[in-house]
Amino acid sequence: MNYLEISSKDSRYVYPTGRIRGLEKYLLEDTDFARIKEGKNLEESFQTLLRFYPYSESMKICSFPEEFEKGLEEEWRRTHYELLSFAPEPELVNLFWIEQDFHNLKVMLKLYLQKKLPQEVDKIDYLSTSGVLSPEVLLKAIAKQDFFFLPSFLKDILEEALSLAERGLSSRELDLFLDKLYFIRFYSELERYGDSFLKKLGEIMADVLNIKNFIRIKLWRREREEERRILEEVIIDKGSLEKKVIVEFAGESLETFLGILKGTDYISLFQKALEEWKEKNSLFTLDSLAQELILNFTRIGFYVTFGREPLINYIMHKKVEIKKIRSILRAKKLFLSPSQMEEISL
Repeated sequence: MNYLEISSKDSRYVYPTGRIRGLEKYLLEDTDFARIKEGKNLEESFQTLLRFYPYSESMKICSFPEEFEKGLEEEWRRTHYELLSFAPEPELVNLFWIEQDFHNLKVMLKLYLQKKLPQEVDKIDYLSTSGVLSPEVLLKAIAKQDFFFLPSFLKDILEEALSLAERGLSSRELDLFLDKLYFIRFYSELERYGDSFLKKLGEIMADVLNIKNFIRIKLWRREREEERRILEEVIIDKGSLEKKVIVEFAGESLETFLGILKGTDYISLFQKALEEWKEKNSLFTLDSLAQELILNFTRIGFYVTFGREPLINYIMHKKVEIKKIRSILRAKKLFLSPSQMEEISL
């Protein structure tokens, strides 16, 4: 996209864009991530992180370096509320935090399927505390089938997910199904703004999600008809890559899919994912490659004088920043070797 052809000029965002420019100064750079990664152990890396504002503040919630997950959740929550304090469209900001609620939904539904769902939130590992919806409300909805305090859209989604779970849908299929439901909601809300930037962002994110899920489903190595059924259920018909075309590759080799990606921005993402799978039997960098592709688009927000672009660009960069820090610190916590650390893509 030519930066000189950007049409978004929303006067409501004059002051908010000024605030965003101030926040952008604190985004970490590649050299900062390298310094964090160079720590000999978790404690050293954690102490390095504390040198950077605003992590020096958000990490105060941690009594020990091993509690860094709490600090990162606090930073994402703090970012949410700070943006809400000056954004002219708070519902647009909230839209990018609903993903945390769907993450919690996945965690709780897995435990529900295993009949291991506890009655108290603090007994559940890996929950996000930075979503729009209280985890306690979601737990009550699943454990007691009490949907009274749920938003109507989430009530419908949860009822459908519970129905599929009861019918024997596997946990990983349920994950992909919930990803689809989340994204359909996300995309439909973006469309309401009639903004070409938001619409294009939605299309790119739909294509990225479809490619990631297509690769994962192909690697499950199901029979052709079973693979087709799963693709029909989880592929989103919202991107530039047509759903019917993707589904037609059921039963075909992954390499044949390269044909429809030629001439698109996704060919490199797909090729690198294939190479990594063949060399390491891993898709470790797939998510980071996908994130960078999305950031390449939202980066126009650095050049827009005022409008939604700077806000969305900041949200996406901050989200990726926290994910990178989490990856580094998790590796340190697990005592990964230097060679394994090199596999963490920055």
